[in-house]
Amino acid sequence: MIHSMPRRAGRLAVVALSIAVFGAASAGAQIRPAGGDVKWDQARVTQYATELNKAIADAELQVRKSPTQTSLQQRQTWYDLRETLRLLENSSGRLQSELQKGASAEETRSTFDRIDSLRRDAEATGRKSMIPEPVLESLVKAGAIHNQMRPYYYGKT
Repeated sequence: MIHSMPRRAGRLAVVALSIAVFGAASAGAQIRPAGGDVKWDQARVTQYATELNKAIADAELQVRKSPTQTSLQQRQTWYDLRETLRLLENSSGRLQSELQKGASAEETRSTFDRIDSLRRDAEATGRKSMIPEPVLESLVKAGAIHNQMRPYYYGKT
């Protein structure tokens, strides 16, 4: 048990750091970014949406592969995370599909905003749970891709 304490403390630090990185941009999502104008790039945004959908699908797969938490409270939190990831995967798939059909920023903005909302829900749930490293890595990757898309929807860098 003593040997597992440093490892567990390290994992907690990684969780805290990753949630901070993953969540920092979401917290600022309500504020329009300052900076130069960004021109809509259909091909680039579509590529980001494809990568985002893949990263979210990977996170959802990692959650399904991870063992269910043992305590009752952790189990419910875990199930909440699974459901949020399912909704994120559905929304990111829709965003990808619409962009591949040529939909504009204006046409896909509500879906992008829905993903942002679900992302904040996942972050809040993640703060209540011990997230295994593979799941955490997938979530951080998805968050980074989502952050790359943000200037195209908000119009500023």
